[in-house]
Amino acid sequence: MEQLGSFHLNVVLLVAQIVNFLIIGWVIYRFLIKPMLATLDKRRATIAKGLEDAEKARVALEQAGVDREKVLERAHEEASEVLRAARAEADRIRSDAQDRARGDADRVLAEARSVIALERQEMERAVRRLSLDLSGRILSTVVGDLFSGAEKDSIVARGLERIGKAGVV
Repeated sequence: MEQLGSFHLNVVLLVAQIVNFLIIGWVIYRFLIKPMLATLDKRRATIAKGLEDAEKARVALEQAGVDREKVLERAHEEASEVLRAARAEADRIRSDAQDRARGDADRVLAEARSVIALERQEMERAVRRLSLDLSGRILSTVVGDLFSGAEKDSIVARGLERIGKAGVV
């Protein structure tokens, strides 16, 4: 104790300053750092969820493209089968009415092409609707935490309008 006096230190004052420092440190941690860390954790989780949702949307869009190709392939196979059947029918009755068989084959082929064209158009519309819906969901998710409800709706609407005009989907 005598040695502390030789340095002109007041032990009571030193202990009081240490206690004050610890109290202030605790208050700063409790009311500033801890809430700030919690906010950063929430933000990090929101960003991770947004990235996860974007990845899911990308995978869904890829799957929609694969499904579209399968449907088109199946429609093409069905059209080919219809065409083969029309040709077989034409060969079978050619001896009796060759002109009539050619007319039937042309009609069947035109119907098959018409059905393929209609199915293709319907599938393209469905893919566009799905793509636009997914784009809207992605955009809504991305801007959801950054803007208020009205601002978010306005941004999403403008984004979807631009995507539609650009012919992306």
